[in-house]
Amino acid sequence: MGLSLVMSFLGIYIVETRGYPAVIYGVICLAANLGQSWSNAWAGNLSDRIGRRPLITRALFVRSIFIAALGTQVMYDAPLWSLAVNIIISSSLRGCFEPVAYALVSDVVTDDQRIAAFGLQRMGTNLGWAIGPALGGTLTLVVPYGAVFYFAAGGMIIAAFVTMTIVDPVKARTATTAADTGDLRGALRDALADPLVKLLLAGTFLCALLETQMFSTMSIYMTDVLHLEKHDVGVLYTINGLGVLCLQLPALAVIRRLGIAATLPWSSLVDALGFALIGLASGLPGGIVAMMTLTGAEVIFDPSHQTAIAEVADPKRRGRTFGVVGFAQTIGIALAPLVGGILLDVFGSRGTSGHVTMWALIACFGLGQAVCFAMYVRRRRGGTPRTEILGAPSRGRV
Repeated sequence: MGLSLVMSFLGIYIVETRGYPAVIYGVICLAANLGQSWSNAWAGNLSDRIGRRPLITRALFVRSIFIAALGTQVMYDAPLWSLAVNIIISSSLRGCFEPVAYALVSDVVTDDQRIAAFGLQRMGTNLGWAIGPALGGTLTLVVPYGAVFYFAAGGMIIAAFVTMTIVDPVKARTATTAADTGDLRGALRDALADPLVKLLLAGTFLCALLETQMFSTMSIYMTDVLHLEKHDVGVLYTINGLGVLCLQLPALAVIRRLGIAATLPWSSLVDALGFALIGLASGLPGGIVAMMTLTGAEVIFDPSHQTAIAEVADPKRRGRTFGVVGFAQTIGIALAPLVGGILLDVFGSRGTSGHVTMWALIACFGLGQAVCFAMYVRRRRGGTPRTEILGAPSRGRV
């Protein structure tokens, strides 16, 4: 909730308020997320040795300091280079939280609880997104945008204190093999040597390249091209958050019934459709239809995706596996604003036809994602099925 107060509007601030080209914002996000991609793999691997809680808690406390500092920079219209440095540091600290948190969920649940557990985790995240953007957009009407960052930092501090109560399932140990060290190249080499994991990484990369457009390019497009107000954009993100809360539990039943062999590729196709619909939107109603479509795909895909990662992970090195997948995911996140910014600069001023073309090109990432996961499912069927996790045993689903 804290971060969603401000991060949805950061691109608007840099591009619209400060007047920098969208491609410049894309370059900053590229550098920031490259930093996070490295820290994802490093932190996930490290958490297998020293435990999950130390990394999660310390990352939240330290990042809250940088978020508050970023708010001060925004209030005083600090030079762009100084904003960029802070954004890069903050994003790198995020990498010490996310893959470790996913590994922690896998640690504390049984195999048959994973789909529900990852769904519950998504509901918690989206409860924050349901509240944050709408509250953040409203706060900008009464206080400067920079001051909202202080509220965001406060939310992170509260979260850090909450994580201090966690009983860490991983006991600290000393690395004894090369696989236990923080060698990123070694972790990637091992992952790419497995054809199944390679397809999972490719699909994850394309998914991140696609879905990040919802939080970068779409917000700029809605305000700068369709001329919606910031609070209207906040409403769209609130719809997404509330939609996840309302649909996630029914979606879990769908995943259990169909198995991720079906839900991974089909939800990817629905995601592609949702982004294509953004190009047909001419105002807030069209944006709502597109957002509802994207939300429907999200509640099916995300728990299925996290379950697939947990399935292929070595139980003793879950942090390493989630870290490597997080690395691929964050590379996609890093490139997404740059790709979206270029497309927005090229097609944004070309009217309706340009808008349709732009979002159709973005939707093609979702088509590639669907192909990768369809191939993943086919290859997975050739291995040992885990029907108790992924589908109904009587139907032999993956």
